[in-house]
Amino acid sequence: MFETFKNEKIENIDESRSEDEIFRQKVLASLEQVGFHESLQAEIISRLVLLEKGSKFNEYARRIERGMDNVLNLLEDRHAEKYPKTALSKKQRSDGRIAAILHDIGKSGPVEATPEEQAVIIKIFACENIRNSELLVSDAVPDIFEVDQVAKTRETLEKYDIDEKTTMRKFWDKHAQWTHDILERYPNSLSDHTRIIAGSHHIDRGINPYNLPESEVPLSANVIGSLEDYVEALEERSLIALDQYEASIKRGGLSHDEALSRVREGMVKYKNDELMNFVLEAINELGKEEKIFS
Repeated sequence: MFETFKNEKIENIDESRSEDEIFRQKVLASLEQVGFHESLQAEIISRLVLLEKGSKFNEYARRIERGMDNVLNLLEDRHAEKYPKTALSKKQRSDGRIAAILHDIGKSGPVEATPEEQAVIIKIFACENIRNSELLVSDAVPDIFEVDQVAKTRETLEKYDIDEKTTMRKFWDKHAQWTHDILERYPNSLSDHTRIIAGSHHIDRGINPYNLPESEVPLSANVIGSLEDYVEALEERSLIALDQYEASIKRGGLSHDEALSRVREGMVKYKNDELMNFVLEAINELGKEEKIFS
């Protein structure tokens, strides 16, 4: 049977509380740590709690958020003279960090999914040793769920157009669209900027739920139309690259050099993108020193 993630012991949390309340505390603490002090709609919190309880995706998101902040700090230090707009405001920096925390919320399933259905979908996403992206989801289900749960699980998946022809690759790729759908259904307290960054983190794979315009023109000072456009592009690229780098290090077991090489191979679309090259340079420098997620 395929293994799924088990949550590690949570530090500095009141363990006298119920298990669900402990996970809720961890979720709220991570949001507060990135400067978010508003109230999210209950559905967003509920999904984050389910992800905290049933997977490591929130922990990965926190690592990516730390990586993003470190990368942006390095870019600001190194390129502020050539690109003054790398000096982000506190609000802009906070938007990007919040987006990093929320970007995988789509791994809880479609916006219409019930909590029970979300738990099923999270369990499939959390299965860590499926390496064959062409494996059919229907074939993976018996190795993830107990025998008496298989039929109901397949029924749940078919409800959301995940049928006997759906590969794991297609299943995995659905989460960015689902992130978009969830954040647009429950946008309270989340800026447009935050939601767009979170939902667009796999735009490099052609997954573009916000229908953002694509351009092969390098992002240099003379083509940056506004601070908002530049900040959005910078943070989107950081999230795209760090998401792939973190997965290669943590889940793929690759070394820094191997992980960065894999990320670069997947960045053909950004080959001539000056800003993405800055981001990759920052990841390379921080990763070599093992400081990227610290």
